[in-house]
Amino acid sequence: MTIDVADSFENQMEVKLSEFVTGVTYIPLETIKESYISDYPSIKVGDYIIVRNTGSDIPLLLFNKSDGKFIRTIGKVGRGPDEYNFPVKDYYNTGKNYVYTNGYKHNETKVFDLTGSFLYSFSRPEIAEPSVKGGKLSILFGTYLDDENYVSFIDNYTGAIKTKLVIFNKDSIRKIFPNYLKWGDKDLTKNRRPSFNTAFIRWNNNLYFKEIFNDTLFHVTTEELKPRLVFKMGKYGLSYEDQQKISPSFGQISSEYFLITDIDENSRFIFFCLSYYHNKRYIGFFDKKLKTTTICRETPENNSALIDDMNGFMPIIPLDFTQENEMISVLSPIEILHWLENNHDKANRLREEMQWLNDLTETSNPVIVIAKCKN
Repeated sequence: MTIDVADSFENQMEVKLSEFVTGVTYIPLETIKESYISDYPSIKVGDYIIVRNTGSDIPLLLFNKSDGKFIRTIGKVGRGPDEYNFPVKDYYNTGKNYVYTNGYKHNETKVFDLTGSFLYSFSRPEIAEPSVKGGKLSILFGTYLDDENYVSFIDNYTGAIKTKLVIFNKDSIRKIFPNYLKWGDKDLTKNRRPSFNTAFIRWNNNLYFKEIFNDTLFHVTTEELKPRLVFKMGKYGLSYEDQQKISPSFGQISSEYFLITDIDENSRFIFFCLSYYHNKRYIGFFDKKLKTTTICRETPENNSALIDDMNGFMPIIPLDFTQENEMISVLSPIEILHWLENNHDKANRLREEMQWLNDLTETSNPVIVIAKCKN
């Protein structure tokens, strides 16, 4: 399958929320001293809502999914045997209700349940890599593949690293998927670019993977990477071999290219986020049934998003889908207050229907949007 990003971008459309969902629920996360949420948190939704704050020495926060009430912190940050250093990026296993963290020991992964009880730990292996100093690379915990196996993406930051993905378990490496592509100068010390998050998406008990500078989405198993679909970027894309052009002045991102920075999937659609082109972000989706691609036109708030034609409230940017086919989005209190100030007539009506709006302040915690998707 091909997702034609270039053509769709040049033919953007207004897209309404009601095309995807049957109803929307807003869950304000309780704001008390113990549940403070920082700017730019990572929020994941399963049976519960779990929040990872930015910064160090901060434990994960657990909230009730139905009403947003704060339940507790998950475990403790520390050097003890039943404590952790900081959560990994994909920290919440929604199927098992486990959380994955890094310990203080080198290459140590620690696993806890939602009460904070320590379950087990293991050391992540190293791999041989001639292009880096010392000839070895430590692998990071990227995500979980199943109950026993984990996945690490190896960023080709030198331009010549020969490994793409590593599948490993608590005891050993299961599979190494090689990287055959190179970029940059033969003098590897001249190759510099920022690091970007790699897209791992999970749907219907399958794991999929896409590199930031590769156009293909792969199905990941313990035995193979199977190509699933291709993003056709046209003149807006940047080839793997030319990826150093993304940062003409190191530390600054070029605005001449699209990067797909997030991918999420439900039973009918694959949503994706295009970032950095002219310093804007665009939301797009692929209809798996009709094989069509759409980029959402910018709203009056200058965001590419789904127009809320159901409540007349803020546009929605999908950030994730649960295995129960729920669309998840997050609204910051400052963005909500700004919208209310600029939409007085709508705001007065909504304050009657959504009483939580009357208690909202700039220091309130975020509001989680949970919308039930159509089948």
